[in-house]
Parts: sequence; structure tokens; C-alpha cells
Amino acid sequence: MDNNTPDHTSRGHAEFSPSSLKYVAGCAGYQGREGTSEAAEKGTRIHEALEVRNPSALHDEEEVGIYEAIVDEETAFLEAFVKGAEHEELNEIQLDVELDGVSTWGTCDRLIIVGEKAVLADYKTGISKIDAPRNNWQARAYTVGAFQAYPDIQEITFVFYVPVRNETLTGVFKREELPELIETLTKVIKDGESVRPKWKEGQPELAELNPTVDCRFCAHEDHCPALGGLAVEVASRVADSKIPKGDIADPDDPETLEHLWVVAKIVTNWATRIKAKAIAKAKAGEEFPTLRLRSMGASRKCVDNTKLAAIVEDFGVSVEELLELANIPVKKVADAVGDTAEKGGKRKKSNNFLDALETASIIESSETRYTLS
Repeated sequence: MDNNTPDHTSRGHAEFSPSSLKYVAGCAGYQGREGTSEAAEKGTRIHEALEVRNPSALHDEEEVGIYEAIVDEETAFLEAFVKGAEHEELNEIQLDVELDGVSTWGTCDRLIIVGEKAVLADYKTGISKIDAPRNNWQARAYTVGAFQAYPDIQEITFVFYVPVRNETLTGVFKREELPELIETLTKVIKDGESVRPKWKEGQPELAELNPTVDCRFCAHEDHCPALGGLAVEVASRVADSKIPKGDIADPDDPETLEHLWVVAKIVTNWATRIKAKAIAKAKAGEEFPTLRLRSMGASRKCVDNTKLAAIVEDFGVSVEELLELANIPVKKVADAVGDTAEKGGKRKKSNNFLDALETASIIESSETRYTLS
């Protein structure tokens, strides 16, 4: 990265950042997972390019296409909004959002001030569906921060540019709405401050949690009692069985565990069918609000090992080197050895073969796997 390219990766984040408030509003116990992703890194690169209006550091045509689409959409929108009037432009501005006893902060992509009116803009580089600004917690938070930082502004038009979805979403906020916005944002953050820390002590109360479609992004997804309760409720109806009351997040009682084992099988089978149907729909061209079809590649299997060995040697790798790379299924070999025995001696010859391998110390066994039935 050269000296003229901004580095957004070094930025910190507020505990309850504007971009996370949607999830916390849905469930006060929500906590995002740590780390990054390929999509997040792509978004960061595009945002850095947009800040300096220079796409030279972008990685591929897709990123450049998103960058150019945002530039074109924003240029057209601002020309219609500004109409040649004198205005002030601010990029990547940190907005402090002071609420009733709590606060947050974040960085908004662009602010254009034209007299007593302004445009707040946020660039969205992914495929996910974005709530319109009037219903968007991030937009509400940034709007409060802008009203507080710039007291002369009386009206803010918030814009989300979402080129991957071919959308430009807008909403207008007026200064007289500020008290109501502060009140709603305050409640979300205070609820989060009350509930989220309980994960460190064990878990929040079931009544404090609320399963939503965004649970898949939460760090506590795999042990949340609310999700367990939801699965139990659904499975109970399907199985027509009564689930014992108790700790379903980490139960010890054998009776409860047995019921939950059945629940897990029912829900797993149902989930497998739903996933398969959703993938089939996506492959057929259906679009989902936040899901995007991604290829995981295809496995390759050689169907003629003799020809494989010959071709490998043609390319300079010996058969011995090939065998070093191979993972030969011992059970199949043992079965083949057993098949050479006379009638009635198959099992014995197969076992003798396995004993010979053990004696030669050329195999290792994994831990025994178990199931219940």
C-alpha cells in the first residue's frame, strides 16, 4: 500500500458500533464474531479506493466494477441534489453519537453539506439486502452523530449505494426527529450493555434472547439457549413429544439429553433438506435477500490407477513417490485380501493381514467413533 492510499484496516470499532446495531436491536445478546473474511477485505479495498477516487489498488475487474458503479451513482445523485450550489464535501468522517447515558461512534463514508441540508452517504459493496435508511439502525446512528456535530444542518438525506443489487436507497431525516432517534438508539445499546456481558458469566436468561435470521453471524450461535429452545419447540411439534424442562444449552440429565438427541436428529434432517432446496433454487437462478450461491469446487477421483501411474512417470514422478502421496483405504485392501481365501476363511485371512500391518507398524488407527440408536 503506497503513501497515498488510506488504510482502513487499522481502525477500531465501538463496542456497539452503528453497523452492528441492527443485530443488537434484534437480540440484545448478539455479539459479532472476531476476525475478517474475504468479502470484508474486498469491501475495505473498495472503500479505500473510493476515499481517494483511485481504483489502482483494487484486485480484479469485479472490484473495479463495483467501484465505478458507486462513483457513477453518487455523481448523478449529488449533481441532482447540489444543483450547482456552493457546498462542503467531507470524506470518511468519524461521527460521535451521544445518547442518553450511552454513546457510540463510527465512520461514515461521505458528508455533503448544502446550506441547511446535507447528504450522508454509505457505500455497500456486498450482495446483502440493506434496510432503507428510515428503518436502518446504522443510518439512524450516523444521522444523530451528524446532527450533533453540525448544528446548522436541519435536514439530512441518507443514501446507501448498493451497486451489486442495483439499488440506491434514500431516506430523509429532520432535526426535530432527533429526540426520538436518541431515545430508540439509547434503548438498543442499554439493552445490549445489560445482556451481552452475561455470556462471560455463563449465559443470559432465555427471556433476554431473541432468535433472528442474523443468529448465523453471532459468536454464540452454537451454544445459545434461545436457539436451542426454538429447535426444541419446532421438533416437539414434529415429534409430538414433551421435552423435559431444564438447561437445554448444556444439559446433564440423561432423560433431557435423550429427548434432545432425538430433537437434534429431527432438526438436522430438516436442515439438510432445506439447504438442498435453497441451493437448487439458487442454481436455477432464484435470488435471495442475503444469500449468494458460491462454488466450493468439485472433487476429482481417478478411475484407473494403472494409467495414473504410467502418466505420473511420464511427468517425472516415480511410482514410489506416487505411493508416498496415496492414501490407500486399509479396509478395502483387507477385504480384497480376504476375498482370496478359500470359502469360510475370508475373515481370518483379512484379520491376519491387518495383524501383519500392525506388526510392521505401517498403519495407525483413529479414535473409535460412536453413535446412539
